[in-house]
Amino acid sequence: MTDDVHVHSKPEGASVGVSIAIFIFLVIILAVFGDLFVFILGLIGLVVTFAAFYKDHSADGH
Repeated sequence: MTDDVHVHSKPEGASVGVSIAIFIFLVIILAVFGDLFVFILGLIGLVVTFAAFYKDHSADGH
């Protein structure tokens, strides 16, 4: 027999504060080392990536 026990626990991961700090750190790296074109494209990529990550993990809590 198999035990079908489903345990719902909060996944261990970075807190919101750590995610914001990483985002700001990456934006600073883009601003310092990239030109305007790379900064704009990188910023769009970062925003989309972090928004998708937040959306995926915020749905887990509800």
